[in-house]
Amino acid sequence: MTALAIGAVLILIALILGGLQDLHITNIYGDVQNKWYFYGAIGALLLVGIIVVAWGLLKKEALQQSARQ
Repeated sequence: MTALAIGAVLILIALILGGLQDLHITNIYGDVQNKWYFYGAIGALLLVGIIVVAWGLLKKEALQQSARQ
């Protein structure tokens, strides 16, 4: 259950930061040369969040199957 919450928070943070920058609400990365580093970091954060959520779901499913047996 904790992994699902942590993964969801990571995904939410990545979406909020990416949305703020993409909609030009604020300039997070500063200089244009830093744009790809910023979006790379956002993509990595999103990917880690997805992996943590998937791991949490697999762990939850395994616990349910072991409880049934």
